[in-house]
Amino acid sequence: MTVLVTGAAGYVGGLIVKALREHGGYGDVLAFGRAEADLTVPGVLDAVPTAGITHIVHAAAVTKFAVDRDTAKAVNIGGTEQVVGLAERCPDLERIVLLSTLYTAGLATGDIAEEPAGVIEEPRAAGGEDDDSTDVVHFANYYEWSKHAAERLVLDSGLPATIARVPTIIADDDSGHVSQYNAVHNTLKLLYYGLLSLMPGLADVPVALGTGEFTVNATMALLDAEPGYYHVCPDLEQTPRLGRIVDLMFSAFEQDTNFIRRQILRPLLVDEAAFANLINGLRTLPHGPVLDALESVSPFSSQLFRPKVFGNTRLHKAWPNYRAPDSDALVSQTAEYLVRTRWGRTS
Repeated sequence: MTVLVTGAAGYVGGLIVKALREHGGYGDVLAFGRAEADLTVPGVLDAVPTAGITHIVHAAAVTKFAVDRDTAKAVNIGGTEQVVGLAERCPDLERIVLLSTLYTAGLATGDIAEEPAGVIEEPRAAGGEDDDSTDVVHFANYYEWSKHAAERLVLDSGLPATIARVPTIIADDDSGHVSQYNAVHNTLKLLYYGLLSLMPGLADVPVALGTGEFTVNATMALLDAEPGYYHVCPDLEQTPRLGRIVDLMFSAFEQDTNFIRRQILRPLLVDEAAFANLINGLRTLPHGPVLDALESVSPFSSQLFRPKVFGNTRLHKAWPNYRAPDSDALVSQTAEYLVRTRWGRTS
């Protein structure tokens, strides 16, 4: 058995390689990072020996919410095309696993099943009118759009494929330790320093959060599970709401004397139209810290107004040892870690 992992130099890909090697039951592990295979270069996988490769885990991707269209297309779509081409040449292939995102559901609301989504439509401006058509998927940003397209490529290939849709990862494990920073951590930093007094979103919107450990353990369980779609996320009861996250974060911030001294108020949640009007108005003025702060939130702000319930029945069946982090503890301990280390600047 040989497992090839793309994105091995990245956060999740690196953790998966480590877990596979520690497990010992998967034979050889071929770790492909950018140095071994830049998936934006056409034909970069053509010379890879395919005999004996039984599993492929495609973890290589650009995951920034603010990614531009060309980069998202080149890396997330073009890179997946190349990996699918490699998989089609593997005579011993048993499974290809694509690490995707829960937000390939786009701007849909309500119950999101572990199944393919509809027809792709490119992202549009936040605050616009929703399309009522049930077979069209709108997106908040090009990251979501490109990962949805990647899912379709894998699905349409006819390969024995597993699509693992993962949540936003905010910590390495239940301890709240952070070694990979993303837009969520940046937003929390803006809140801590008082640069974000207004936030887009509804207080009762569920926000699916995960850890690196949870994601990797689930992926390992899915390597030999039935092909198909899986939501690698906590149950709804274990998913915190946006208002609860803000409260827990500020409770952690308020344990810090420097934060208390600045007397920073908790942010006011504003509706989608108000946020769009605010940011559009600020864009007509010279750039400053307030606009920069709001611009950092803008690429994923639409999701904070569209409640989703991600079903994970298939994940439970495939992963008997399922265990999600306690959401309150995870949020609180992550906030405490960020404050204590000043977002990774100190040990």
